[in-house]
Amino acid sequence: MSPLPPGTVVLQVLPRLESGGVERGTVEIAQAVVAGGGTALVASQGGRLVAAVERAGGRHIRMPLATKNPLAIWRNTGRLAALIRDQHVSIIHARSRAPAWSALWAARRCGTPFVTTYHGVYNEGAPGKRRYNSVMARGDRVIAISRHIAAVIAARHPAG
Repeated sequence: MSPLPPGTVVLQVLPRLESGGVERGTVEIAQAVVAGGGTALVASQGGRLVAAVERAGGRHIRMPLATKNPLAIWRNTGRLAALIRDQHVSIIHARSRAPAWSALWAARRCGTPFVTTYHGVYNEGAPGKRRYNSVMARGDRVIAISRHIAAVIAARHPAG
């Protein structure tokens, strides 16, 4: 990886660090950030892969992010905003919908660039689901994990 600008701090946000593609991708990004000379932070509720993040040179910050409770999501906004300010976060990278809402609001509050990775085709059957899912398309940059997902994003969330 190319060197990152001096002082780069990347904060990834997800519910838990258990097994799965989202979680393994989080560890890989942490490794890449550290290899590039940056600081890798991961905020989650914890899990089996916390040790892998730490072995990669990253730091885990435990937060109650594995919830869809609207009040808890709002409270997490304040927690993330404080972390962004305290750690001088350069970019916040959200990887899951509920914590992405907290991350989006915290990023806006702090003026920090916000990136998402859109990992799947989210169900939109229930009322309000399209709006809930839309946070994954609201990043300053949106990473699609495949061409198929990129097409889904373009169809469901056309650029305004």
